Amino acid sequence: MNASLAPLPLEAKPAPCAESLTRANESLQARERLLTATARASRLLLQAPDVRGAIPSVLGLIGEAAQVDRVSLLETRVGANGENLLAVVSEWTADGVAPHAREVVVNPCDERRFAFVCAELRAGRSVCFSKTDGAVCGIEGVGTQSKAMVPIFVAGEFIGIVGFDNTRQHRAIDSAELAALETAAGVIGAALHRERLVDDVRREREHAAEEQVAELAKANAVIRGNLERLAGETDLHSLMGHMLLEATRQFDAASGVVIVLKDSLQEWRIVAHVRDDQVGQPPYAVSVPVSGSEFTQRFGDLREPIYLNVARQTREIWPGVLAFHRTQGAQGTVVYPLVFGGRSVGFFALTFKRNAEDVLRSELLVALVQQATLAVQLTRLAYSAKETAVLMERTRIGQEIHDGLAQAFTGILLQLGAVEEFPSCKKRGSELALTLSRVRELARDGLAEARRSVMALRLDQTRRAGLAIALRQLADRSTVPGGVTCTFDGAGIITGLKPEHEHELLRIAQEAVSNAVRHARPHIVRITMSEEDQHFTLSVADDGIGMSQGPELSAREGFGLSSMRQRAGAIGGEWQIESEPRIGTRISVRMMKRVA
Repeated sequence: MNASLAPLPLEAKPAPCAESLTRANESLQARERLLTATARASRLLLQAPDVRGAIPSVLGLIGEAAQVDRVSLLETRVGANGENLLAVVSEWTADGVAPHAREVVVNPCDERRFAFVCAELRAGRSVCFSKTDGAVCGIEGVGTQSKAMVPIFVAGEFIGIVGFDNTRQHRAIDSAELAALETAAGVIGAALHRERLVDDVRREREHAAEEQVAELAKANAVIRGNLERLAGETDLHSLMGHMLLEATRQFDAASGVVIVLKDSLQEWRIVAHVRDDQVGQPPYAVSVPVSGSEFTQRFGDLREPIYLNVARQTREIWPGVLAFHRTQGAQGTVVYPLVFGGRSVGFFALTFKRNAEDVLRSELLVALVQQATLAVQLTRLAYSAKETAVLMERTRIGQEIHDGLAQAFTGILLQLGAVEEFPSCKKRGSELALTLSRVRELARDGLAEARRSVMALRLDQTRRAGLAIALRQLADRSTVPGGVTCTFDGAGIITGLKPEHEHELLRIAQEAVSNAVRHARPHIVRITMSEEDQHFTLSVADDGIGMSQGPELSAREGFGLSSMRQRAGAIGGEWQIESEPRIGTRISVRMMKRVA
């Protein structure tokens, strides 16, 4: 250091005398003044909305109470090369006293120039010294005769010092006064700490607000995009794939799946699966039955979202999914039920490689789940509307056939009956009689076919009578005396299916009987229902001419056969056709028993 600094020794305790008592009394008074000023400074700092703005006034209160000429607050800085610096950030001076130094904030002091002093301060010890010659040193300040420097710590971190300067006289500072100065510096440090905490909280809130705004913007973009897809996308699989892909990206999920309840099949079916940011088929079972499955038992009545810890799962809820999650290194799965009208119509699930219980509370996920629920319900309504339109058209066509074609055939038969009463038609073996007989048979066949068509187009016969009775009625109406005999075997069998499924089976049987009568030229058509432990089978067999080409090829080429195949697949049945030339054809549907 350029200046010669020597620590000020604390005054030795002289023998009891009037002078020592006076000095002790002055020390106590100085200490009381400092403590009183410190208390006022503390209140001022606590009440001030701006701590930095109030510090000069606080320095003045303490400086006047300490009867010093200058009080400076220096804070630590880090230089361009990582060096530690001290810079004056606030100062109070008595009248006529020069400031600590000029442009000290622009040109702070390098601690390496005062390594010994700064080491003491950083160790938490106050330093008092006096200048023994006229040299000027940056850390001392202009005109300093004696100085006390008290370190300030915030949360255990050295952040600066408070310097107390005497410029007009050389004055020693005793231990009691120094302790009071340290208390005052501690008050300033506490205020700076509080300000730092407030700033940290403010910055955190601003950062959180910015993040929330950004998240809301992203969420709005995702929701808006999904609404646009919902308005224009007709395929549920494609729509759910887009929504699930967005969800996995937003929440950084390893994989995701959307499961929908298929009422017509009575099963839970995966309609969308995402893995590694790609939409595709799941590497495990695509569907499980509603009845008797572990999935239904666990989640069938679920109405609130849950978080599943993969490591704690011991039972396979969905075939193959537990092994898949473990190969992924997954930790947890968020399962959100798609609830509509108090009933679960599906599930939205995201799997993570981290603990993701916080995702349960995400408003964005709630919005995505609600959109998925809406999409499922709109698809259901669209399907119902389509089915209603088809059934209404069937009713209209059936009415037209009944009022038009069937009545025409009935009228022809009445006219033929009248003609056959003519004398010329009653001669046995006459060509006219034979021709009229053939015409009558054709008219009867046409009337029977028209009636079969009307019955095939009628709505919900199975709701009133049941499948077995409806099949017996079909057999009775399909019998043509002298031509085709149609029988039914299987009365009393209860399928356990929903009426809608039995209705589809009746339609398959009607189509099969109609095909046999029109194309196979059979003598006998047999409708049979047989029962096993877990399945039952509905079959229609004839002894007609059979098919000249393979049954499967005929099924692909013929509209009626392909329609039967589609109906069977829609209700979860196994459709099969067997045929041999000159022997006949057998069409069957094998169904699993389910509870309606």
